[in-house]
Amino acid sequence: MHYDKYFGRQQKVFLINISEERDTTVYNSFTGRVLLCNDTHILLKTAYRLFSSDLGDLRPGMQFKLTTEALGMGVQLRAELIELVSPEELRLRPLGELSVYQRRQTARTDLRLPFLHVAQKSSLASFQREWRRVIQDLHSPAPPRLKLTETDLNLSAGGFRIELPGEPSHLALAVIDLQDGKPPVCAVAELVWHERNEEPESVVCGHRFVEILKEDQERLVTLIRKSAGGSGTLAKQRELLDRMGS
Repeated sequence: MHYDKYFGRQQKVFLINISEERDTTVYNSFTGRVLLCNDTHILLKTAYRLFSSDLGDLRPGMQFKLTTEALGMGVQLRAELIELVSPEELRLRPLGELSVYQRRQTARTDLRLPFLHVAQKSSLASFQREWRRVIQDLHSPAPPRLKLTETDLNLSAGGFRIELPGEPSHLALAVIDLQDGKPPVCAVAELVWHERNEEPESVVCGHRFVEILKEDQERLVTLIRKSAGGSGTLAKQRELLDRMGS
C-alpha cells in the first residue's frame, strides 16, 4: 500500500482517538503534519507540545483514525501509536486499507454569545486536564459563575472564528453559553488559521474543537440549525461530527 501517495510531506492530518479504552462521551483529537510516510510507519509533528512532564492520555498502542485531504477527496486510515518521539512528534503504524469519503462542510452561522477565551502556551495534556476540571465544575450542583463577555462568533459544531486583539496561541480553552438553559459548552480548541487586520488592529482566527463533549456537539448542531432556519436533520449532521476540520 503506497500510503505516501495520500500522506505527503507537510500534509495536515487530523487524528481522532478511536481506542477501545477511550471515553466515548468525548470527542478527542489533535492535528499534525507529516514528516515521513512509508508502508510501515507515519511520522507526524504537531504545532504544539502534546505533553510536558507527563504523557497525559497518550500511550503506545492507542488507535486513531487519521483523516486528510488528498487528490481532491477525503481519505481516512486507522493507525496505531507506536512511539512518542518527542513532545511534538509521534510515530504511528498504519492498520489496513485506506478508505475514501466525500468531504462536506458543517453548517456555520454568525452569533453573538457570552464567551470566554483562555489562551496560554501549555501542552495539550495540560489543557485536557483543565478542561476536565472545568467540565466537572460546570456540571456540579453549584457551578461557578464565569465571567463571560458578549462576543461575535462564526460558529459550527467543529469550531469557531473569532477576532482577537493580539497574537493567538496554538491552543486555547473556550467557554460558550448557548443560552439554552444548560451549562455553557467548554472545549479545548486549536488554532487552524489566522490573518491580521490593519484597521482596527486585530487578528481574525479560525479554531477547531479538539476536546469537547459529544452532547455539546449535538447542542451546537441544534443551535446552528435553529439560527440558520434550516430544515436539515440532526442525523445528517452527526455523520460529519468525527470529520470536523473547521
